[in-house]
Amino acid sequence: MNTPHNKNVLLIAFETPPARSAGVQRPFRFAEYLLEMGWNPIILTASDDVYDRFDRELPVAPELAARIHRAKAWNINKLVSLKGRSPDVLALPDRYWPWYFSATRLGASLVREHDIGCIWSTYPIMTAHLVARRLAGRFQLPWIADFRDPMQCHYNPHYRNFNTVMCHLERKVIASATKVCTTSVEAAQLYRELYPAQPADKFCTIENGFVPAALPPSSSPERFTLLYSGALYGNGRDINRIFRALRLLKDRRLINAGNFLLRFRGSAKAGRFDPELAAHGVADLVEFAPPVPFQQALAEMQECSANMLIQDEIFRYQIPGKLYDYIQSGKPILAVTPAGSATARVCSRLPHCQRAWDDEELARAIADIMEARVPASLPPQAVEEFSRRARATALAGLIADLVAPAGKPAYC
Repeated sequence: MNTPHNKNVLLIAFETPPARSAGVQRPFRFAEYLLEMGWNPIILTASDDVYDRFDRELPVAPELAARIHRAKAWNINKLVSLKGRSPDVLALPDRYWPWYFSATRLGASLVREHDIGCIWSTYPIMTAHLVARRLAGRFQLPWIADFRDPMQCHYNPHYRNFNTVMCHLERKVIASATKVCTTSVEAAQLYRELYPAQPADKFCTIENGFVPAALPPSSSPERFTLLYSGALYGNGRDINRIFRALRLLKDRRLINAGNFLLRFRGSAKAGRFDPELAAHGVADLVEFAPPVPFQQALAEMQECSANMLIQDEIFRYQIPGKLYDYIQSGKPILAVTPAGSATARVCSRLPHCQRAWDDEELARAIADIMEARVPASLPPQAVEEFSRRARATALAGLIADLVAPAGKPAYC
């Protein structure tokens, strides 16, 4: 029987260690901290042979590893392909949909075995939500549907293929979930507007955060080094405005190859941006470095002069997870994002963050950071508010409010 204090929660997430992906940290750290807080997180995830990239250096405590259960997963694009290509329609709702069948079977077994009191699942792998919906309906359990990002068609006008199918599935998820959790207040408001028939308080926000880590002492290189760590996209993280700003500073003789370096870590293959660098005349100021494991990436954020993030207008509802890692570093932050975005709102709370958007703003912001005309970072007690531990505490409170009341019939 469930009780009011049932602390058994099923977390459904396609990506967990050893996958190397931006999607790993949120479910993994929730599970890690919930376990520390006295909860019993049970993780339903994919078989790791489906992952394309791996981070073998991310440690998983034995107590948590014992709670990770893997259902066999397949990538439909690899199962069904002709000359290396697969029809787009086969990858609906995502290319991992065959996982649904093994995951629902294993999930049902886990619900029974562990007397699960609540289910949490995370998007953008929509199949995870569909598995959760099936299990929550079958066993009459409260369910938190977590949206790390809004569905792409809600913010990207270029994403039009098969929107009808995806929106139909999203409507089912929104209608069935007990709570819909987003990572920004802007995204939560977007969903309230998209689904006005749903109670406004169904939608809530638990932001991402940083992982408190044993990092090397903060240091600064002899040459001013501005670091961007993470992925770049042609539509949403355009770096040409950065190159134009660097050109302005170079023409004003404020920066040169001897005193300035912009390093993109794990962002692109060598040579990808050679034409743009040549066009703007800043190739001597920019370096593209290969990806590194997560802990090494965190250390590098401590060892640069300043950290940079890029979040274009198209991502106005999202906050990049690396912002929180940058906050932990204590180094100055250059946020290339328009006013009014979710990222700009968080940055407005950070005294050591310079937000800029147009070329001249960017040039001034970089110059200010180089000349140390930026206030000090937040005090430690204020920084802790942005940690994943604090976010997990919020999730624990949300789950506690949803756990089935005493007297609920046991599932059959």
